[in-house]
Amino acid sequence: MTEHDRIAPVTEQNLNALVERQRSDFRAEGEVTYATRIDRLKRLKALIIENKTAFAATTKREFNDARSYEFSLFSEFASKVEAIDYSMKHLKAWMKPEKRSANKPMNFLGGKSQVRYYPKGVVGIISPWNLPFGLTVAPLTSALAAGNRAILKPSEFVPETAALFAEVMPRYFSEEEVAVVTGGAAVSQQFGELPFDHLLFTGSTRIGAKVMQSASKNLVPVTLELGGKSPVVIGRSARLDLAGTRLTFGKLLNGGQLCLSPDYVLVPEELEEQLIARVIHETQSMYPNITENTDYAGVFDERHFARLKGYIDDAVAKGAKLTIVGADKTRASENNRRMPLHILQNVTEDMQVMHEEIFGPILPVMTYTDITEVPNKVEPRRNPLALYYFGKDKVEQEYLLHHVPSGGACINDITLHYVQEDLPFGGVGASGMGAYHGPEGFKNMSHSRAIYSQTMIDILPIIGARPPFGDKFRKNIAKILGAI
Repeated sequence: MTEHDRIAPVTEQNLNALVERQRSDFRAEGEVTYATRIDRLKRLKALIIENKTAFAATTKREFNDARSYEFSLFSEFASKVEAIDYSMKHLKAWMKPEKRSANKPMNFLGGKSQVRYYPKGVVGIISPWNLPFGLTVAPLTSALAAGNRAILKPSEFVPETAALFAEVMPRYFSEEEVAVVTGGAAVSQQFGELPFDHLLFTGSTRIGAKVMQSASKNLVPVTLELGGKSPVVIGRSARLDLAGTRLTFGKLLNGGQLCLSPDYVLVPEELEEQLIARVIHETQSMYPNITENTDYAGVFDERHFARLKGYIDDAVAKGAKLTIVGADKTRASENNRRMPLHILQNVTEDMQVMHEEIFGPILPVMTYTDITEVPNKVEPRRNPLALYYFGKDKVEQEYLLHHVPSGGACINDITLHYVQEDLPFGGVGASGMGAYHGPEGFKNMSHSRAIYSQTMIDILPIIGARPPFGDKFRKNIAKILGAI
């Protein structure tokens, strides 16, 4: 038993009471001032800085000790501190009422329109196992900036991390501000059915559909940050050395277990072997002795390792050419889940690997002869979370942006649009709905409230819009609709 096992989980019976307690406190607070929001963001920043070592060590244990400490520090801690600093810098501007235009003739007579952003209330956040700290704290930043209370449900697959959150959070926030719910699948199921004012879920498309269905019972608005098969399109104008380096780096981050990981590659057929040679070279350079390399993350658990091996076996059985990079077999030893990179060529649509999100170190390669073929090749895997394009051809780039829908896009690099705090992050269709980060995250977690202040002049009689209706009103309508 670890020290974190002693943290008692919040039971199914008291979940509703927790939501109501936060909501009651939220209503009693009234205006959530700028000073209050800044104070909460500062406390969240302090939580990150003061507990980074404990969380990074815990996450490493939950990855079977095969998780890069340095990767954790950057991706789950440093980038989240930067996001909080960004939010605090811009919060005052985000909170200002937005002036809007009033219709004629009210605009001439003193009528005024504006939009104000009010907190929604209590936000539920369900986070995944692959970045268990960062993908909890990132949406929490948007929720607190918008003035909300929050209840967190870390993944049941990282119970130590969840217990550490439950242990640490009360040092920085009262339970009425931010609370943590721990527990297994049954608790997760009930959590999604709670009467939140907003619910954010990060995870698979399959589970996202169930979360949305659960939330619909209380008409809870949802933000779904899902996955999808994000394609990398290599243009003929691409610098293959740079594309190969950045593709390899992005693919092998966290062992490929990121929602934004490049899933498969589309490359002109005459450049296929050159690109693969570069990927092999870069893999061996970044991760020498890959199955023992401490900079490289292992597959999270045996279930996922078996799933990935199943994709490989299915593809090879159906005619794919397999190249294992950095090792001579898929598994170095029984307890070693650092799976080397597996490159698959000659992939076809009947292979399972081309229809399921990979979420691991497998890289299918498809070829094309003309850029106009690419949208049809992507279509069976439609609405990815990201589209990646390498090349200098602006016409080609714009063609893909208009013909391949995706949640976001990154040109000549991989995943870096995620860390641009002034850009929204979110999916479309099967890869999700809604967004957070930056001003869009603030607005997504706020209620955009329309406020119209009417002039003291009684306008309706001026345009004949109060019964009994007569010729004046009909003439005014005819100006808009034509003869009536």
